[in-house]
Amino acid sequence: MRWIIDVLVIAAMALPAAAQETAKRKTVLEGVFTAAQAERGKEAYALHCSSCHSEDLQGLAAPPLKDQQFVDNWREDSANTLFMFIKTRMPNRAPGSLSAETYLDILAYIFSVNMFPAGTQELTTAALESINFVGKDGPAPIPKFALISAVGCLTKSGDEWMLEKVTAPRRTRQEKPAPAEVQASAATPLGTGTFRLVYIDSLRPGFVPEQHVGQKLHAQGYLLSNDKGEGLSVTWLETVAPMCRE
Repeated sequence: MRWIIDVLVIAAMALPAAAQETAKRKTVLEGVFTAAQAERGKEAYALHCSSCHSEDLQGLAAPPLKDQQFVDNWREDSANTLFMFIKTRMPNRAPGSLSAETYLDILAYIFSVNMFPAGTQELTTAALESINFVGKDGPAPIPKFALISAVGCLTKSGDEWMLEKVTAPRRTRQEKPAPAEVQASAATPLGTGTFRLVYIDSLRPGFVPEQHVGQKLHAQGYLLSNDKGEGLSVTWLETVAPMCRE
């Protein structure tokens, strides 16, 4: 029996870092807040948020915080992204003026109204980055027109620019990446996807696509999907390695 345990330990250690990270992540379907926390959040929401988002979260002077539109705006992303958006921009007339605990309570209340289940441990800032925000049916493809980032190899097929060997796209909230994101992309293993690149000629001055053919690039843009396949309305391309290698 001992040798079986040793083999399993070694196999787990040999998993790619990305796979190990995925295994550690939870979703909002797994009880990431408590009922008591959501109840506190209900009171805080009524005081600080309801005048713009309405008492029932359906939206008023500000967008709704419940149902499919809201979920699609934030799903397939870290719960920390939503938390930081709320924390740094709300309330509208006094952004960032509440305590971190109050913002967490409000987020727990928003989760509860969207029918995500309560659990036994309160939502904390430390846990947010390891929680994926998903819909009621669990993880799903990123919705069309969402802003994403990906890594791939720049090629040209006829008149079309393509990004090949593309990694699984990730949601982002910025059209231009932070330097740390670009640096991380250099070490990201290539994938198997293919994206058509749209509006590549409208990129920043000085980026000449012909000079980057065959290079590994960090890409950001809006996700497109039609009968031609998946595409990317690009907002940023940047070389992270001079050659594409597996």
